[in-house]
Amino acid sequence: MTSRSLRIIVITSPDQLDQEWINRLAREAEVERLDRVGSVAAGVLLAQQHRPHLVIVDRDVEQTESAIRQIFTQVPSTLCIAVTPSADVTSLRRLVMAGARDVIGRPINHADLMNSIHAVIAAERDRVARSSAGGDRRNGRLVVVIAPKGGVGTTTIAANLAVALRQVTNTGVALADMGLQFGDVGVHLNIWSRHTLYDLVMHAHELDDALFEKVLQAHSSGIKVLLAPHDLEMAGDISGEAVAAVVRGLLERYTYVVCDTWSFLDEVTETLLRQADDVLVVTTPEVPALRHTKSFLEHISRNELTHGRITLVLNRFPSVNGIALQDIQKHLRYPVGANIPSEGQPITHSINRGVPVVMAHPQSWASQSFLNLAAYVAGDGAQLISLERLGGKKAGKGVLPGAKDRRSLFSLGT
Repeated sequence: MTSRSLRIIVITSPDQLDQEWINRLAREAEVERLDRVGSVAAGVLLAQQHRPHLVIVDRDVEQTESAIRQIFTQVPSTLCIAVTPSADVTSLRRLVMAGARDVIGRPINHADLMNSIHAVIAAERDRVARSSAGGDRRNGRLVVVIAPKGGVGTTTIAANLAVALRQVTNTGVALADMGLQFGDVGVHLNIWSRHTLYDLVMHAHELDDALFEKVLQAHSSGIKVLLAPHDLEMAGDISGEAVAAVVRGLLERYTYVVCDTWSFLDEVTETLLRQADDVLVVTTPEVPALRHTKSFLEHISRNELTHGRITLVLNRFPSVNGIALQDIQKHLRYPVGANIPSEGQPITHSINRGVPVVMAHPQSWASQSFLNLAAYVAGDGAQLISLERLGGKKAGKGVLPGAKDRRSLFSLGT
């Protein structure tokens, strides 16, 4: 979808058409059209005629159930969210069985509503992408870790995520270094081999088990590692088509393939984005990184470069003098899905040793965050944002002590 493409119908009571949450939703930049209907029958008919992306039903449980059931059966491409004052299990089961993709309680919190809308649409997009591929769909799941600005920690996140996925799922995990000119995955894992990605792309039309076994390197964590080319000039010989063939081969052999990428969009990076099931966009709580990230998110949305689930990963957060979480989300107009805390000493120590922090310091706050992120990628409905250290010591709800002294994102312009 483009940055302004959502078509929404809200079915509510006749005297509730001007509720503040509806007015606020209508003003959202990504909402192209919002229709308000004070009749269930009229709302269902309008959904049949206009086939919106989403219908939000805010009536009593019986009427909401009836409306959603009709829309689910008659307009299956339209997604439904139910609003209800009742949180009892019986009501929730009725609404879900009728076809509701999510249920929100009253009073409605705008942030919760937007998170629900994004999650419902992302899940449906993932389902459609999988079903459209049919029987030709590869077995594995491709996770692309990317940042529009260098130096924000993509390799650290990719390496630790791959190891964490292996620990959490106990399945086959491959980590591919797609930083074609200056890939550092080998340094982070203390691995070197004369065999690299270049060996595979040069035989892209004759890939087999023996070649993959020869080129991929085994790591002590149990993952397999595909290193970037050693020679800078080799990067120019690697095409998006060849990389696509290599990735397909990896996905046929491993349950998860994590790709670490470099910090600009080229043929190879765009190929990976188009194939990705999960896109982890990494940034840090500093103005330059956030500005690049905002432009990047707008670009990939506008040009529909990926159909995968996009998760914004905030690295080195919370950190002293960093920008507050609520300011970051407000500026980016995109929810932060995960944070990797700033724990300089354990992470620096692990990088210098070539041992991922999830192995070197498994009880650290960063390690627990990586394991939580891995569970999320593996399919758990994990609550990724956590500003609480292991053991219960809180860092605050999106704001650190002394945050009032920090520079506001908006005081620096956009």
